[in-house]
Amino acid sequence: MTAKNADTLDTRAMEAMKKGIRGFNPHEGVHWSITNATQLAQMGPFDPQYDFVDLHLDFPVAFGTYVPGQTPYLQAATRVGPINADAHRVRLGIINEEYKKYPQVAELISKYAKGYYGPFAEYAKKRFKIQVKSDKMEDVNATLYKVVSHYVRPFTLPDDTSEIVRMLTKVLIDLMQSKPEAIAAFLQELFDTDFLSNLQRDCLKLYKPIFEAELPLRPALFLDFDKTSIDRKTAMRVSSQDFLDYREVYKDMAEVLNRQLVLVAGVGNLIERSDHNAFAMRVSRQQKHLQPASLSDYADVALGNKLQDLDSAWYTVDPLAHDNELRNAIAHNKIDYDDVSQVITYYPKMEGMEREKKREILLLDYMHRLLALFREMHRLHHLVKCLNYALLIEPGAGMIKRPPK
Repeated sequence: MTAKNADTLDTRAMEAMKKGIRGFNPHEGVHWSITNATQLAQMGPFDPQYDFVDLHLDFPVAFGTYVPGQTPYLQAATRVGPINADAHRVRLGIINEEYKKYPQVAELISKYAKGYYGPFAEYAKKRFKIQVKSDKMEDVNATLYKVVSHYVRPFTLPDDTSEIVRMLTKVLIDLMQSKPEAIAAFLQELFDTDFLSNLQRDCLKLYKPIFEAELPLRPALFLDFDKTSIDRKTAMRVSSQDFLDYREVYKDMAEVLNRQLVLVAGVGNLIERSDHNAFAMRVSRQQKHLQPASLSDYADVALGNKLQDLDSAWYTVDPLAHDNELRNAIAHNKIDYDDVSQVITYYPKMEGMEREKKREILLLDYMHRLLALFREMHRLHHLVKCLNYALLIEPGAGMIKRPPK
């Protein structure tokens, strides 16, 4: 099948939409021939007694009666407009250009996480043409995050990422200037417990599964522009990969978010009360104190209860990313998956031996939630990065006491 004088039918149709041309004929200029086959007479292009499903790798699939020319792409573009559809195509174009590099990015991260900084520098130069300036950790980190930030762009919201980096940097600089002793105590505890370094490595481990999930994440990315696909209960059906490949990834990301909130709480306590261990008082009816006694105690609070002790408005967690019920159902294996309908059924409540109060979502919705959780983890990874730099460079580095070498 060939389309003369045009790159693709989608490109021609998009140009027609931009120019406001109505009645565009998608078959104009298209020629086809039949070889080694016999064309059978029928009522239409597809037998109406069977369900018609139009597949697409990059957009939610289309169900319903077949309409010539109404591809999933054109239907999606109609719902969100040509500008948003073009933005989605540009983002997917980046993935198409760079996905072969994703295994190499994961390998670079692995060398860093294992502490192989010499091989890390050699690999960065060989595979990414980046020279590590020195063997100082701040320069090693700069190389690492330059690569990771570049290749993770299509899966994030770039404007949101830029804004959060500026905000986090400003908050920490303001604290160092206005409350140097208080933030020094916070940094000292992060240093003494290795909490920050362990959390950084766990954050870095989560980029590889996102890179590996680029194919089923493509239609989920489109939901940034089109929220109606979930409401219309559209299945995904884009690859042989399914929910079972990604259930552990969601649980691992939720666990990392759980620990990242410790940093959010610590900074919030510094802002509100000049002490990272001081939480706002909460009392029961019996006048029993309910707030954590320290940041270390807060680290042991379950994810579902962590938000109630974040009294500072300095950072807002995406509610779609903080889905503790889904996380608990996955962690406790209280979840079923139908790979034909692509319906995920989970049981979020504690019901003893019963399984009555269920919830259902489609795989597309699940991948969208996974994407939201990843983005929240990535945003807070910037907080990890900022605090880590504070431990490495002045003025933060001079605020902590280090054991003699």
